[in-house]
Amino acid sequence: MLRRLLGHTSNYALASVLVTLAGVISFPIFTRIFSVSEYGLLNLVSSMLGLMVGLGKLGLQTSTVRFFAEAESGKSDITEDTFISTALLGMIVTGSCATVAVLLFSELAPEWFWSDPRVRGLMMLTAVLVLIRVVDSCLINVLRAQERSGVYGFYTVARRYGGLAIILLVIFDLLPGLHGFYAGTIAAEALALLALSCVVLQGRTIRLRKFSSKLMRAMLAFGLPMAAYEMSSLLLAQGDRYVIQSLIGGDALGVYSAAYNFCEYVQSALLFPFSMAMVPMLTRAWELEGKVATRHFIEHALHYYILAACAVVFGMAAVGGEVLELLASKKYVLGAVIIPWVMLGMAFDGVNAMLGAGLYLNKRAKTVMALVVCATVVNLGLNFTLVPTQGIMGSALATLITYFGLTTASALFSRRYLEVQIPWLHALKASACGLAMYLVTTQIDSHHLIVSIGLKLACASLTYLVLVFAFDRRLREAIKSIPGRFRQSAGGSEMHSTADTADR
Repeated sequence: MLRRLLGHTSNYALASVLVTLAGVISFPIFTRIFSVSEYGLLNLVSSMLGLMVGLGKLGLQTSTVRFFAEAESGKSDITEDTFISTALLGMIVTGSCATVAVLLFSELAPEWFWSDPRVRGLMMLTAVLVLIRVVDSCLINVLRAQERSGVYGFYTVARRYGGLAIILLVIFDLLPGLHGFYAGTIAAEALALLALSCVVLQGRTIRLRKFSSKLMRAMLAFGLPMAAYEMSSLLLAQGDRYVIQSLIGGDALGVYSAAYNFCEYVQSALLFPFSMAMVPMLTRAWELEGKVATRHFIEHALHYYILAACAVVFGMAAVGGEVLELLASKKYVLGAVIIPWVMLGMAFDGVNAMLGAGLYLNKRAKTVMALVVCATVVNLGLNFTLVPTQGIMGSALATLITYFGLTTASALFSRRYLEVQIPWLHALKASACGLAMYLVTTQIDSHHLIVSIGLKLACASLTYLVLVFAFDRRLREAIKSIPGRFRQSAGGSEMHSTADTADR
């Protein structure tokens, strides 16, 4: 199973790296096209859209992954066609309702509500994106549930690069500014959704008579608490934008958003693929192999996640500020101070999928929801407390404290249903390797920015790999076993080929 996890993780990782590369390409373009305050406004509108998309999904995208395994395993009387029809039709309805809600709210909200008068028009323009993204979420989670990670990866990469091309075409040739950005986004995502529908449905006919009200009730029962979880998670991740905008202004928001977005690019490329591959595989292991096998799988996966997380966190602390300056320009360099703390918070958030797996697998959605709601309240409280005195650094510290607390609480509650042993000694060794990498790397000093970044990245990678390989016996054994597994796989294929020849 670990080999299958590695395969799916590789697919998700490759897609995330390529998508992140598109972000790296667009990042310096957009930070230069737009002013600092416009870039902050762009992130503010995107955050508001994210909240409305979360509301429109009602947690059904989570139910799609969770319930598909039951349908596939034959433990229910729901066929795959009925499952897909029910999920898709249900999310079309919920997405449409959310879109109408955005239009009505944008029209009726008083002027004082908007932090910037341009927000109202942008929200009305982008309301249709809510429906598009809700339906896209349904179809893309069907791919995840089916473990079609290769198709998932190809689609996300094509959507990202195609969308970027369309957005730039619109901004430079048709409609400049923020309105052009969102007009291009709407066109690109609508075309991508049409293509995805053809791939996922593959000749299936979505009919109302295939809709199962019983299944939808079950999916909503699981999904509604998860919707509150998602909304709270979005507010947890993006609520600091609203606090910064209201307390210290748009320029500070632009600087903070640039640094935070840079951290998200790194998270998407290096940490998020692990979680993407883990969730459907955990569900399948739980349904088909039982509790013991699932726990064993999580503990093995956790070992390697800690190695990756320490490399990312300490590596970003060593070189992240210079990379931000290179990509976004010097006008955003003040945001470099938040990078290590935000990245560490994101690393804690990533481990939540493993340490909190017992809650998810036992469908304790209300507990998950309650934990995230509490974390969101704490995060907003910390932001309002720290931002007036600490500025954007206060928001970064609030992010770290909140994600650490959320992961700790999830692990404690999850132990009632699935006890996962945390490798504390291993985490300490990996952290020591990361710290040594940081201390060595920060000794490099070059007046040329690109040369400095190149030397530091090379030094950090080599130092960490040497130290981890020296101190981590499991990693050494895993690497040594690769040639044997390859020969075994090749031998198995040869035996099958010989048998087929003999049969013929």
